[in-house]
Amino acid sequence: MIPHDPDRPQIDPRSLLRTGGERDLYGLICGTGYVPGEQVFEDFCESLKSGRAWLISGTRGSGKTAFPEALAQACNLAMCVVAGRDGLKQEEILYDWDREEQEVWMRENLALAKGLPDCEQLAFLDEARKMKWRRQFLILGEVGLAYDLAAEAARSTPRNPPPVLLLDESDKFGASIEDALLMPLERGLIYIPRYEGGCIGVADWECRPIVITTSNDLRHKLSGPFISRHIFTRFANPTLEKELEILRARNPKASSSQLALAIKLLDAVRGIAGMEDHPSIRESIDVAGAFVRDSVESLDHASLSRFFCYFVKTGDARELLGLQLDYLLAMTHSFHPTVDCWLGARDPEWAMKWNIAITL
Repeated sequence: MIPHDPDRPQIDPRSLLRTGGERDLYGLICGTGYVPGEQVFEDFCESLKSGRAWLISGTRGSGKTAFPEALAQACNLAMCVVAGRDGLKQEEILYDWDREEQEVWMRENLALAKGLPDCEQLAFLDEARKMKWRRQFLILGEVGLAYDLAAEAARSTPRNPPPVLLLDESDKFGASIEDALLMPLERGLIYIPRYEGGCIGVADWECRPIVITTSNDLRHKLSGPFISRHIFTRFANPTLEKELEILRARNPKASSSQLALAIKLLDAVRGIAGMEDHPSIRESIDVAGAFVRDSVESLDHASLSRFFCYFVKTGDARELLGLQLDYLLAMTHSFHPTVDCWLGARDPEWAMKWNIAITL
């Protein structure tokens, strides 16, 4: 679990939406440097208002994992994270019992029972066996912890915000993990056999964890029952305008020339035939950040090749781009109507450079 900052006030996103604060919530998230698409944000709001978990799919680097991280940061919420991987077990994410502590408990009580009259020993040991299923012997995984924290927040006065639960790369979970999550996603409760409390969690959907599930659609196809417990959104590649907005938010110190250089370069790379793995918004952010860090305002053959490592993922791709250096350099120094007009509308000097008429 990633705890919230106790020195900052917390904000409940669901409460904010109930009071008509949709734009306020959007502004809070953007304030972290993450700029969600309008449709993406609207779908997220629907998931909050419906009480359903939110399933987002898309290509790698499209910002799926960054969204819940930005939400937790913006609203100062605790966040529990389950990272999908092969071999993930239910007891790792839901709950398990501390068998060693339970054995110690029973040995101690067996020793105590020997000092009791024979007529009292049976009842004493029966009670001891029941008590070994108490909360103190229960070990909660990240999912169990998220629902338990949500229940604890719901009981507080005034009521505290629930945590964020990120189920990351769910296409790696496998059928058994998906099945184990169906009940908490639907009912908000995790039933635990023999546990003295019967279950953990909270049934009231307004108090449940804010569950965000991501999928790269690469490993396993998610089951119908699992998907049906979610509001679904597909993260599409952003437009160049939205990508520029994101780059500027993530790299506030970047100059117009650095932003233009980064996005013109990657836009040109995406247009080269034969590239199987096109650069995503993640690579755009990294390249723009590198330009800011190294004070890069223009590129030549040598410096361009140096930055290939940020967005080239195979030897074949590097070889292919090595044959396109002249083209890539030409594109970075050419006028791009979408990129340069967007920058010109925000930077008068950039507009003057490209002789762009600014419409007020």
